[in-house]
Amino acid sequence: MGRFERKSERTSFAATPKVEPRRPAIPLPSSSHTLTQDEPQRRTVSEDDVRHRAYELYVQRGGSPGNDVDDWLQAEQELRAN
Repeated sequence: MGRFERKSERTSFAATPKVEPRRPAIPLPSSSHTLTQDEPQRRTVSEDDVRHRAYELYVQRGGSPGNDVDDWLQAEQELRAN
């Protein structure tokens, strides 16, 4: 025990409980899964592309705050459709 430390001030740390990883809410397709004609192909869009398009939407709306999530989702949707 240190010179200024009281026995009651010592902290003991209990073992950290094991945390199970979260499972995805939607089952992921297996690696052998191939797209059928009914399933649309999703275009990979970079985060920078989405950010740029979301900013364009923000400017088009006159720069009013509060719709950042809507702008982002619309930008993703537009870019994936192209």
